Amino acid sequence: MSGAPGDARTDAHRAGDGFRVAVREVREAAFRAVVAAGASSGEAAAAADLVVLGEVLDGTGVFALADELDRVPRGRRPLACRDSAGSTVVVLHDPAGRGPLLLGPPAADLAAAASRPVLLPGAWTPSVEWIIIGATARTGTPLLATRVRADGSPGACALATADGTVYRADRPGALGGRLTGRTADDPEQHRADLPGEGVLLSRWDGAPPKPGVPPARTPQQQHERFAAAMEHGLRVASGPWSTVYGASRDYLVPDRQ
Repeated sequence: MSGAPGDARTDAHRAGDGFRVAVREVREAAFRAVVAAGASSGEAAAAADLVVLGEVLDGTGVFALADELDRVPRGRRPLACRDSAGSTVVVLHDPAGRGPLLLGPPAADLAAAASRPVLLPGAWTPSVEWIIIGATARTGTPLLATRVRADGSPGACALATADGTVYRADRPGALGGRLTGRTADDPEQHRADLPGEGVLLSRWDGAPPKPGVPPARTPQQQHERFAAAMEHGLRVASGPWSTVYGASRDYLVPDRQ
């Protein structure tokens, strides 16, 4: 991929006040931009998958990455888990300050495999649903994401089931009866262990949501959006695309002192 966005040497073409871009080029530009910003190739691949998912489903994946690029730490700076004895929650701690596109995939994978919920620090953003949809597709484990306010109280939630259906509710209990086992059905029970605002990610080990809860996203809808994107490309906003594409051009280019 070379040249400026929209010129004859790329697959991007102007479409109104944005660009029409092939799905593969969105993913490639996102991957290269994140690596060029300092992340590992593994982090970049997971983030690029979320960018594509967010762009296909909501039209904001590229915008989210453009907003997050300056938070990508240079060098291999590891995450830490605050996991005190007796705690009911694993709290991710990231001194580097990564955003949800980089922190979300490992946090969700840990929640899918762990016996306790995982707190992803930071505010609730549209990327939360992309994170649980992607993780459920990878692991086959239904995941519940619950907003945790600064005072530790629970807020809105989203559930991704094993078949890719997404449900939303104003609180976890509204999705069905109280669950047992390893699932954080009610964040109030973990309130003493929650240090502040974040997103609580946990396994959904209970029954499907009760009949009165309609799906917010269905697998068929998602399939249709991806099919349309593969056939026609994605229309991305010019500002965020220029930011991401510009950053991607530093991929594997040595610094000039």
